Amino acid sequence: MIARRRIPRWSIRTKTLVLVAAYVVALCAVYGAFTVSLVRREVARTQGRLQQTADLVAAELDSYVESGRQRLATVSRLPGMTYGLRTMLEASDDGRIPPWTTLHYLFFKSPVFTGGAFLLDRTGKVLWTEPPGRPWLGDRLAADPTLAEVYASKREVMSGALGADHLLDRSHAMIAVPVTSPTGAVEGVLGGIIDLTAPELVTIPSAVSTSEGRFIEVVDQHDAAIVGSNRAARTNADSVEEWMRATAPLTQAPWRAVAGQPRSIALAEVRQSQRMLLGLGLGVLVLAMVIGVPIVNGFVHAIRRLTDAAEVMSGGDLSHAVDVGTRGDELATLARAFEQMRVELDRSRAALVQRLDEREELIRLKEVFLAGISHELRTPLNAIIGYTDMLSDEVVGADAREYLTTVRAQSEHLLRLLSDLLTLSGLNTGTLGLEISPVRVPTILARLKPLADELRAAKDVVVHFDCPSVLPTMETDPLRLEQVLANLLSNALKFTERGQVVLRVLDRSAEGRIAFEVTDTGIGIASHELTHIFDEFRQVDGSLTRVYGGVGLGLSLVKKLVALLHGTVTVESQPRVGSTFSVELPLRLHDAGTAAAA
Repeated sequence: MIARRRIPRWSIRTKTLVLVAAYVVALCAVYGAFTVSLVRREVARTQGRLQQTADLVAAELDSYVESGRQRLATVSRLPGMTYGLRTMLEASDDGRIPPWTTLHYLFFKSPVFTGGAFLLDRTGKVLWTEPPGRPWLGDRLAADPTLAEVYASKREVMSGALGADHLLDRSHAMIAVPVTSPTGAVEGVLGGIIDLTAPELVTIPSAVSTSEGRFIEVVDQHDAAIVGSNRAARTNADSVEEWMRATAPLTQAPWRAVAGQPRSIALAEVRQSQRMLLGLGLGVLVLAMVIGVPIVNGFVHAIRRLTDAAEVMSGGDLSHAVDVGTRGDELATLARAFEQMRVELDRSRAALVQRLDEREELIRLKEVFLAGISHELRTPLNAIIGYTDMLSDEVVGADAREYLTTVRAQSEHLLRLLSDLLTLSGLNTGTLGLEISPVRVPTILARLKPLADELRAAKDVVVHFDCPSVLPTMETDPLRLEQVLANLLSNALKFTERGQVVLRVLDRSAEGRIAFEVTDTGIGIASHELTHIFDEFRQVDGSLTRVYGGVGLGLSLVKKLVALLHGTVTVESQPRVGSTFSVELPLRLHDAGTAAAA
């Protein structure tokens, strides 16, 4: 039974849900950005309207206060004011008009000083009032803070909002100007009182519209309300969650005009647009889901059927046809392609099975053939070697002995070649099992030194064996290890005419391994040949093979023996520089075999 694989985390359905979520996020982002833009625009518009209102009221109040200030300043500079203050004469028989009679005329029904006007002498005594006969006529007012500042600074002064006092029983403000002599001395003070509850002043902010919760008020330097419209809204301002305000300072008085409106009322149209936009977005989302869900489900179902068919095919079962129903789109084309591929794969697999059967039969015949060849060749080769040994003892003469030595060497070469062939083919019974025993690496190296001496004869090559003085004992197959090192050493000496060959042992027992490196200064290997040097019967360079001999079995045998010992072999080489073959083997072959089996 074919086990079905897990559906990938990012399936079509998941991606669809992600797209829907992305749409919702995008909708929220657009909604938020559009809402912020609307709110900012409406806030700016409302703030602009409130600022215009505050500026208008401030300008009206400035004009109102300025007219009173100008009247005081003009009168204070009239000819005879200083003289009249000095003499305080009331006689009319000399033809002069008393100054207070002129003052009465000038301040008669003043539209600014609705609380009255007064004239003080240099000591602060009230000499004249408008209207005439005010209760404080004759009093001394020099201690009043506003008037005291005029005497001290010799300049005009306007007070803030004052409560009920001896001058006026209602909220009021005062403007006072000094009356100076030609020398600059203060001879008196001329002042006016502005009744903050008078209709002439109250009508200025009251003329502003207070619809939709708007209010306008005037506050003094202490933020105390002087006059204002929509006092109910002003009274409840602190209880409202949030207000929008605009302020305009007066230039003629230490007051400020403040216009305000509740934020909820100012942004009512924006909130309505927000709700409309949100409803539109949700409606589009619902419509998209109603239309898109069936389409997506049908698409996902067809994809799922194709995926299931592909998983069954990948498991090796090619007996089930691929079908996605009655669809007529690209998925149907893909399904037909899958079905055609399934049929072709089934046909190819049948042909491959037949070829594998034929290959197995050829392998069996090869094994029989190699076994027969091995038996037929080993016996005469051993006989040749034996007879050459016997003749060597009886033959006298250097030439004859040389011939026998050559025959024996070539016979041994053929025996080694035959053994390598059988090992690579798996017929050598020695490769079917490993004989693991404690192995001392220096002992293996000692057995390799005669081989190195023989191979480097007649060559200008120095062979070094670099082995640590203290090295742990390995547990491996000593014959296989020696065969690996012998082949690498032979290969290095074969392709090195001069220089040196180094067999180096590296202690990596902390990692549970021992490494061997065989480095030479020979001809090297081209980079494009490095991936093929371990192939059987691979001749790296035909010209070199003709010069140095060999049929390409040494390195392939090394690779097979290293794999048998649960190790790895790698090579680094540069043409005309040399090569380094590195072999790493487990320190304990028992442990490596157990790990491999697990």
